[in-house]
Amino acid sequence: MQRYKHRISRKTAWFMRLFAVLLAAITALTVLDARLRPVITTMAQYQCRVSSMLAMNEAIMQELEQNEQLTQNIITSNQNADGTLTDVQLNANELNQLKTRLTQAVAQRLEMLEWQDIAIPLGTLLGWQLMAGRGPDVTLRIVPASYVQADITDKIETAGINQTKYGLFIKFTVTMSAILPGYSTSTTVENEVCIAQTLIVGEVPQVYAVGGQTE
Repeated sequence: MQRYKHRISRKTAWFMRLFAVLLAAITALTVLDARLRPVITTMAQYQCRVSSMLAMNEAIMQELEQNEQLTQNIITSNQNADGTLTDVQLNANELNQLKTRLTQAVAQRLEMLEWQDIAIPLGTLLGWQLMAGRGPDVTLRIVPASYVQADITDKIETAGINQTKYGLFIKFTVTMSAILPGYSTSTTVENEVCIAQTLIVGEVPQVYAVGGQTE
């Protein structure tokens, strides 16, 4: 019985070798991406938190210094004939105006954040413990994007014997997104700023807003 051998042409063999090389390269890149992605996203989130916190603090401090008068009349109090504190009033109009100013200032400052370069040592990027912090730096460029939300809160704390401290705060919540080549990650940063406070001696009185409602 005559047997026939099927010979693979050189062209077919070349395509098979090329396919094997491409498959190996894709597998290697997939494994490498799985190792790099957590490190890159963690570094990007950290950089976003640092940048957004600095930008928020600078914008808030500058705005409060330029509009100091807005914080002076936010909290007022009334007393009866014997000097007992009867109520604490919040000026809702000025409070909301200050909140709007600060929110706009923070948003504008965050919009001024340009792309940033972060350098990560190759050993850290690859996740090798023995090479952490070593090797040549790999530079990645971050394009930040952000969203700002502000909420008014208050706190009552004991300040001593028969004394209570009443504080009014604006809590800023910033969602920062880092857009990198092939990657995208986001993180949330919160910053609480005290805009007014008063010391209450005796029982805590009723607190209410006048001139509108706080937003």
